[in-house]
Amino acid sequence: MCAARSDAAEQTAALLPRLTVVIVNWNGRHLLDECLGSLLSNGYDPLDIILVDNGSQDGSAAWVRDRYPLVEVIEAGENLRWAGGNNLALRRLQSQELSGRYVLLLNNDTFVPEGSLVRLVRAMAAEPRAWIATPRICFSFDPARVWYDGGIAGRRTGWIRHAGIRQLAGRLSFKPRFVEWGTGCALLLGETALRELGQLDEGFWFYGEDSDYSLRAGEAGGRVLHVPSALVLHRVSDALGGASPHKAYLKSRSHVRLLGRHWSRRDWPVLIPAQVLYYVALSAWHLFGGRWDTALAALRGVLDELRGAPSVA
Repeated sequence: MCAARSDAAEQTAALLPRLTVVIVNWNGRHLLDECLGSLLSNGYDPLDIILVDNGSQDGSAAWVRDRYPLVEVIEAGENLRWAGGNNLALRRLQSQELSGRYVLLLNNDTFVPEGSLVRLVRAMAAEPRAWIATPRICFSFDPARVWYDGGIAGRRTGWIRHAGIRQLAGRLSFKPRFVEWGTGCALLLGETALRELGQLDEGFWFYGEDSDYSLRAGEAGGRVLHVPSALVLHRVSDALGGASPHKAYLKSRSHVRLLGRHWSRRDWPVLIPAQVLYYVALSAWHLFGGRWDTALAALRGVLDELRGAPSVA
């Protein structure tokens, strides 16, 4: 009986393509045990894990080497941010054999339940039109409630949002479907994306790189497949805080950059009024909550991006 189970496990593993998980870390040692442990116990084989450490000051790199010797650690030496850290690993991978390879870009503040990696990769492998795939992502503090169930990009309004956010996962469909963009919290890249799209745009300072990459895929003829049966739990906003002025500033800058890259002038008659309405509503929400500094930071981000001001950390 044990031998039969072993043979079955080997046959299952033989059918799975090689998966490399890339995790960018900056002072996130307190998150890594849960994240790495969930990957190594996920039941996926062959699996490689690369941790890119963006100049952490909390001993993350040394801790991972000691605790998880099978994880490859790349020390950037400085904070290259999310896009730059991932690109460091992608450049290394793109110099190797890409045939049949899958790469999952994964946040360090995540937990991947057992079996989710297999379901995500198999669903993408079965859909030749998919260049990118995403799992369903739920709040780690409330696993029954959804944070991301597909990305929506208003092609006229420019409103970028998550489908299903804060809804109960059990009430949503588990059927795979194509969506407009995938979140960088957990973004699976196939061989075609790695070859045709190359690297992430580091001009996005902290947000928007994932939307940009997904929209580039669509413009090149690829699709983004959402796989709700694959689940990731996410500690939302662990790095910057849920409504911090800095986060609001970075999101605004990146959003304006994204619109400039993927929306044309013919969209302006609808796009501009829609965006003015959005930022009026956003500012009112922050002001109503007593977050004057956050409201001002969001507006400053828009103005700074429009006038081409230098980016700040």
